Amino acid sequence: MMIDPDEHRRGLGRVLLRHAEETLLARYPAIRLETFPDNVRARAFYEACGWVSGGLLEDEGPAKLVYTRSAAAPS
Repeated sequence: MMIDPDEHRRGLGRVLLRHAEETLLARYPAIRLETFPDNVRARAFYEACGWVSGGLLEDEGPAKLVYTRSAAAPS
């Protein structure tokens, strides 16, 4: 998910993320997302939204930081 930089800090990312969380957590007990470790703004955003860092995923291509969220976690 990406938001046009001109639209940052308007709450659109939070609305989209919350909708995705609600939709997915209605079907699955836990969900995950990935971001690049050096994407400090995205990491701060996900953490502010209640996502928990699950560590680095090092497979093909650049390493990614994995975040998880469960249905039991508060929004």
